[in-house]
Amino acid sequence: MTFPQPHPAAARLRPLLLLPALVTALIASLLLPATAARAATGGTLGTPVHLQVTAATAYGETVLVSGSTAELGAWDPATAVPLTTDAQSYPTWSVDLLLPPGGQLTYKYLKRTAAGAVEWESIPNRSVFLSGTGGETVLSDRWNVTGEHPLTAVFTATASTTWGQTLYVSGDLAELGAWDPAKAVALSTSHAVYPEWTGIASLPPNTAVRYKLLKKNADGTVAWEDGPNHATVTPPTGTLVLHDSWR
Repeated sequence: MTFPQPHPAAARLRPLLLLPALVTALIASLLLPATAARAATGGTLGTPVHLQVTAATAYGETVLVSGSTAELGAWDPATAVPLTTDAQSYPTWSVDLLLPPGGQLTYKYLKRTAAGAVEWESIPNRSVFLSGTGGETVLSDRWNVTGEHPLTAVFTATASTTWGQTLYVSGDLAELGAWDPAKAVALSTSHAVYPEWTGIASLPPNTAVRYKLLKKNADGTVAWEDGPNHATVTPPTGTLVLHDSWR
C-alpha cells in the first residue's frame, strides 16, 4: 500500500503552527510561581524591603535581624534573618526581603558569635509602616543608634612622631573606620602646637564608643598604641572633646 507523502509546504509550516502553543506554555510556567506567591500573601507578592545596618563586629560575629513577622523570625534568634557584608561594604550589612504589606513592622538587630552567643541592640524596638505601595522600602540603620542627629567629636592627642609619620584614630563605629586603618580618621598638627594633634568626626549621640590611636608610616605600615581601648559615651547633644596621650 502506498501512503500519500506530506506536502513540502505543510511540513515547513508545522513548526510555525506549534509556536503559539509553546509561547502559551512558557508564559504559564513563568506566571505560576507569582500566582502561588500572591495566594500565599493574600493577593500580593509582598513589599520589597532592603534592610541595611552599619555595625562593627568582632572576628566570627554575624549580624541578623528579627522582628514582629514570621519572615523575620518572630523575635526568635534561632530563626532570625542573617545579613551579609563583604570587604568593600563592611561595616555595612544588608539583606533583601519580601514582607507582608499594609501594617506596622517592628524589628531589631542582633549579633551572634561563632559560639552561638547572642547580643541584641539595647535601644527600643525599631518601627516602620509598610504601605505595600510605591515600590521598594529602604531601611538604613546603625547598630544601637536611633534616628537622632549626629554630634561633633573633637579628638585631641599628644603624640611624638618621626619624619613621615601621621596620627589617626579608629574605633568600633563606622564613623571611626570600624577598626580599619584604611578608614581611620586623620589627625593633624602644626609647628606651633606639635606634638598636639587634632581631628574631628561626626558621631551618633547617646552611644558607647571604643577607640584607639594609630600611627601610619610613609611606607604604609601601621603601629597601634599599647594598652586597652579608650572608651567614652557620647552626650545627647553638643560637642564632645576628648584628650588622650599616645601610650
